[in-house]
Amino acid sequence: MIRHIVMFSCKDRADLSAIHSGLSVLTQIPHAKLLEVSLNEKIDQLANDIDVVVYGEFETLDDFRAYKAHPLYEESIRRVRHLRDVRVAADYTIGNAVREPIEA
Repeated sequence: MIRHIVMFSCKDRADLSAIHSGLSVLTQIPHAKLLEVSLNEKIDQLANDIDVVVYGEFETLDDFRAYKAHPLYEESIRRVRHLRDVRVAADYTIGNAVREPIEA
């Protein structure tokens, strides 16, 4: 299983709702086993720069690739890219402590 975590910050806090809404489109894509879009609660003081988090789980690499190729994925990018400042992503395979990187 592949976990996909993406963190975003707003250029302008006034756009937080629009960013959250634009990323929430991703939850309509059928290829994820689980996909959540959440506001960062900023409990950890070192995480204050992050505003929105996308968390996904995919059974296979093919499912992950299909998710990224879906038209709603492009729609989400179109809605959010111009509003966000930072985007940081990480993808990893569950259960493999050491593994060669996968090409997405």
